[in-house]
Amino acid sequence: MKLVQPSCALKAKGSQSLFSCLTPEQLEKVQLHTCHFFKKGQPIFQEESVPTGVFCISEGLVKVTKLGSNGKEQILRIAKPGDFVGYKSLIKGGRYRASAIAIEDSSICLIPKAIFMELLHENVAFYQQIVHLLCEVIDNAESKLTDIAYKPVRGRIAEALLLLDKAFEDKEQITLTREDLAGLVGTVKETAIRIISEFKHEKLIEINKRSIKIINPDGLVKISHLYD
Repeated sequence: MKLVQPSCALKAKGSQSLFSCLTPEQLEKVQLHTCHFFKKGQPIFQEESVPTGVFCISEGLVKVTKLGSNGKEQILRIAKPGDFVGYKSLIKGGRYRASAIAIEDSSICLIPKAIFMELLHENVAFYQQIVHLLCEVIDNAESKLTDIAYKPVRGRIAEALLLLDKAFEDKEQITLTREDLAGLVGTVKETAIRIISEFKHEKLIEINKRSIKIINPDGLVKISHLYD
């Protein structure tokens, strides 16, 4: 991890709307954040560690993970530029309930705990936006639980590829390991590899070494909507 220029939190796509309600004085405080460069595979924070602030993704992608009782990693979500991670544990108090790990080289800004909590208490509009963000996270988690319970693995992987395609929108290909893809949809690596191979045979995707390129998004959409 190394320091980078402290200007990216406000430039990160999607983050501007969260800060748009701040006063000039509050915005000046946010601009005092520190930014760090994380290499692929490097943790931003780890489960059970003490929160130090809120992290804003400026460049790159981050997986938010949790270890299951079987010791396997479950990916809760993929955070892209403009997204925030670490705020739920900060608001609730206590230690992190999950880990955040860079899945590609990433530039990430840290807004210190004191500044973030001050904004929550002093700015009602900012507080409401954070509540809205938390509600979205809950909605997405409930949808994921429903999919895991009722949607076949083929449908879950098709949906995951479509979501990842949006996350990797600045690139032509998805570069996620098969282990991470399996962890994202709640299956084992062998099943993920088999279904990816099927999608390639069905000409839904192209595979170039570790990268995946979607060539038939409509076909994946149809598969992602199947529940039987």
